[in-house]
Amino acid sequence: MSFVADVLTDPSIPASARQQAINRIYSDPGVPQQSSTSSFWLKTPRAFEPNGPGLPRTVDVVIIGSGITGASIAHSLLDNAAPPSILMLEARSICSGATGRNGGHILETADEYSELADLFGVEDAKKIMRFRLAHLGETLAVAEELGIAEESQARKVQFLSVYFGEEPWQAALERLRRFKEDMPEEAAEWTSFEGDAIPKHFHLDRARGIVAGPAGALWPYKFVTGVLAHLREKYPDKFRIEERTPVTKIHELGYPALPYKVETDRGVIYARHVIHCTNAHVGHLVPGLLGRIFPVRGQMSAQTPGNLFPNQGNDHSWIFNYDRGFDYLTQLPEGQMMLGGGFAQGEHGGLADLGVPTDSDLSMYIDIHLSGALPAIFGRKDWGFVSGDPIQAMWTGSMAFTSDGFPWVGQLPESATGRSIGKERGCEWISAAFGGEGMVQAWLCGKALATMLLAQDGKLDQGTDSDLEWFPKQLLSSKERLDATRLPQEVSDTPHRASL
Repeated sequence: MSFVADVLTDPSIPASARQQAINRIYSDPGVPQQSSTSSFWLKTPRAFEPNGPGLPRTVDVVIIGSGITGASIAHSLLDNAAPPSILMLEARSICSGATGRNGGHILETADEYSELADLFGVEDAKKIMRFRLAHLGETLAVAEELGIAEESQARKVQFLSVYFGEEPWQAALERLRRFKEDMPEEAAEWTSFEGDAIPKHFHLDRARGIVAGPAGALWPYKFVTGVLAHLREKYPDKFRIEERTPVTKIHELGYPALPYKVETDRGVIYARHVIHCTNAHVGHLVPGLLGRIFPVRGQMSAQTPGNLFPNQGNDHSWIFNYDRGFDYLTQLPEGQMMLGGGFAQGEHGGLADLGVPTDSDLSMYIDIHLSGALPAIFGRKDWGFVSGDPIQAMWTGSMAFTSDGFPWVGQLPESATGRSIGKERGCEWISAAFGGEGMVQAWLCGKALATMLLAQDGKLDQGTDSDLEWFPKQLLSSKERLDATRLPQEVSDTPHRASL
């Protein structure tokens, strides 16, 4: 979130450009456009044939969105003694949004621990860190449990967070010290290298220092579609997926059993619960979240490594920390380098990508940066030459950020939707806005939301932890949070951070 506040209040950027970004943030993001850049992850799409003709007339739960969040919610709802009937609706093809366009990087550096501890206290900061760190083991376990680990290339690696300057390196060491001091068990695998102690096989001769720790990598599209295919096979009477079915409107009808009418281009569905997993597009159907959740366009690439660079796809992933911004990198077992980032190198330091909900265009400046970064980082003598096209694909995706830096998870207040709710009736729910860090937030956010929904309906399995003590309160949806976290609508040079 801090980088958003930085660019919106940077007096070196013309006020007119900053105001245009704020206006985009407050604009209706609409439904996902059919035109898009071509993501490398989607090059071998999985076919999802319709369960039956047309749309079902009634259903217990409508999930809008088919990314990792929707998959997690469906998985948790169906893995219950009394599973509800679920209809998942996707505006385009399955998993073609943010999850099908991200870096496939299951990474939590713990860099934010110190800031979180200063803001919320040590115990809350520890809970947030444990929640994020748990995603590595949880994701790999799900892949193994469902038999999709090999297909999705889910694997544990060691991340290398690389610093090139003296001042940022010293700040990183202090953050690492505090994390290891306060959370020694969780930080057991974290270590650091600097100067001559940096291993030569890292091929990072220009680095001032490196923080290393546990991380994961996978093919995100294959992971999510693998989960969804498993659920369709196991629960054919309870779980349906319909792609190319954008939701255009939601009406609150007042009927206790089926209080919501969900309109699509293909017909209407009556549902007890509606769950918004639409991330950057959530403001279209939940207008009260405009100015609290907003799209940010990110850019990714798939690149061919130089002939001298050894394949480290099963060993390492990388974060490259610059004077402005950072890049993130994984390498596939087949060799492709999946490099994303470059945000701060975009127009006006990334300002032009704020509030952009489409993924149909590239940023020229970020394209230039990503296309030339890797030989410079790893050293041209260790990189060698590239046989064939060095850039196999370049694409964009719409992330969702929030005004207070945390995802939104839970029941939506009436003031957000403009539609009424009641204790004896179904509700509208949200699990969205992961700030570009969905791989270490989305799956367990989905699991938490499913638990909340089942608890409200009185259908939780016996012995299930319904109090969600493990879930950080900062992520919960509430009217109080809605009232407190609205971005200013006018340009200001004073940094703003919404507070809970």
